[in-house]
Order: sequence, then C-alpha cells, then structure tokens
Amino acid sequence: MRKLIMAMAMLAVLVGAVRAADELDMDLMQTIEDTNKSLSSNIALKNVKGSTDDAKELETLFAKVENHFVAKGDAPDAVDLSRKSKDLATAIVKAVGAQQFDAATDSATEISRACRSCHTFYKKS
Repeated sequence: MRKLIMAMAMLAVLVGAVRAADELDMDLMQTIEDTNKSLSSNIALKNVKGSTDDAKELETLFAKVENHFVAKGDAPDAVDLSRKSKDLATAIVKAVGAQQFDAATDSATEISRACRSCHTFYKKS
C-alpha cells in the first residue's frame, strides 16, 4: 500500500512539473511588464543609462519568451511577437545611444502593442 501511495505521489509531482514547464512563468511576465513601464519612463526622461539597461533586460527576457514558445510548438504568432519585441528592444538600445528618443518611444510603444496582441491569443484567464 505504501509503495502505491509513493508511486502516486511521484506521478503527481511529475505531472505537476511537466504542466509547469508547459506554462510560461508568471513572474517572468510580470518582470517584462515592470521593465517595460520603467523603460517608457526612462525614455520620457531621456535617461540614457536607465533606458539602455531596461532595453537590454527586455532583450534577454523576450529571448526567454521566444525560447519557451519555440519549445512549446504550435504557437508561431507568439514566436514572431517575441522575436519582434526582442528586435524592438535592440532598436531602442541603438536609438537611445544615438539620442533618438522619439524613435525609442515609437519602438517602446510597439513592444506594448506586441505584448497586448500576444496576450489576446495566449494568456490564460
């Protein structure tokens, strides 16, 4: 009986781990949202270091999102949107470095739109 209970407990842990791997970490998504807000603020303040740091962080975070959806499969729109967002973050780094804050603002706005589009299709309520 104990072996059966242990086996069932291990199965439950395994199923939970597989299920968790299939879901995108909500802490990651919250970090993206917070960093994106910080980025917008830093761009508006023309804070080069803050904007650059935030945009580089978003590049890394969107790469993680892209990897998640590539591994998950059957989510080509999410892969495209995460790649687009990663590329926009790269463009922000370049724009801010060139003191082109209007272009950086436009790219940050596009990141927000890409996030909303992805959430419309993939976010679970």
